[in-house]
Amino acid sequence: MRRLSNSKVYLIPPIVLILAFVNPLVEEIMFNQEGVFMASHYALAIAGGLLGYYYFSGKNYFAYLGSLLIVLWHLPPLFVLGGGVLLFRILDEISILAGGFLIGIAVRQMKLIEKILLFVLWMLGDTTLAVVLVIQYPFYTSPPLSYSPYPAYEEPITGYVMIIAMTAILGYLVFKAFKNLHIFG
Repeated sequence: MRRLSNSKVYLIPPIVLILAFVNPLVEEIMFNQEGVFMASHYALAIAGGLLGYYYFSGKNYFAYLGSLLIVLWHLPPLFVLGGGVLLFRILDEISILAGGFLIGIAVRQMKLIEKILLFVLWMLGDTTLAVVLVIQYPFYTSPPLSYSPYPAYEEPITGYVMIIAMTAILGYLVFKAFKNLHIFG
């Protein structure tokens, strides 16, 4: 892994994203609102990805390790433990940030087909999870997980948060692709 940039300007967006979700007020909200908890996952993964991308470069296999870290925290037992138990919340946030960081450091070294495959797998996984949450299939709430801090009515909201986040990220990436093709000038 080698260092790329010394510019501090690239620190601003990740720090803003981290501070927006890792603070006592929002942390307390996350114990009661599953959608905010899921939004924190996006924010922390993006923050980690930006830090990794702008400041470091590493082998492409780091992206797969980072993806695994993020996927693990979306398995029902770990997700609800992260949502309801402070120790697991801390581990969740560190892991999601680290997962995004690992993906970020690998992006420069990945072949285009690897980037596309990783993106498609992420979209499939998140879309599937969003649909499961919107239809309130009980993976994340009681009775299957009686220790879930979130009531069943929170799940559709969380699914919609995911759909909005995925659409925003997809829109940004499509815009960047068209911009790189000089379609927008």
